[in-house]
Amino acid sequence: MEKIVIGKIVAPIGIKGEVKVMSYSDDPARFSRLEKVYVGTEAEPRILEHARVMGRMAGLKLKGTEDRNAAEGLRGAEIQITEADLPELPEGTYYVRDLIGLQVIDDASGEPVGRISDVIQNTAQDIYAITLDGSDLKTPVLVPAVAEFIRAVDVPGGTIRIHFIPGMISEPIRA
Repeated sequence: MEKIVIGKIVAPIGIKGEVKVMSYSDDPARFSRLEKVYVGTEAEPRILEHARVMGRMAGLKLKGTEDRNAAEGLRGAEIQITEADLPELPEGTYYVRDLIGLQVIDDASGEPVGRISDVIQNTAQDIYAITLDGSDLKTPVLVPAVAEFIRAVDVPGGTIRIHFIPGMISEPIRA
């Protein structure tokens, strides 16, 4: 059973065992919809007694964590869920973990050019980092995840078709 990391415990809150979690999701309220989570390397899930949103953070009360000392012991632990706990996404949206590794196909030529190596999410729109096949480039090509460039995503087929504009994937000029 694959576990997916959705946050990290950063600090205890108060004296009753509550923890502050930095959410890796764009929806920290997702914690309030969960019944259980996995903490760190623990094999058994913990019951989530309650959750509250605190901006980009969440405050969680985990069963079995009854005081500040116990909460402090969880500092740095990752919060995980199972794949079954992932919410359904609207059509045309994807989990980052599903995009990483997709083979990139040049929409104009139909030829494979590389793979998605990362998705950068701290901008107005996501940006796909593409590592080109057989290239001397040390840095990936960055492509905004907008309809102008992204023509088709086929997660089950393992491909994404991208419309590249002139110069977007050419080698840098060498002196």
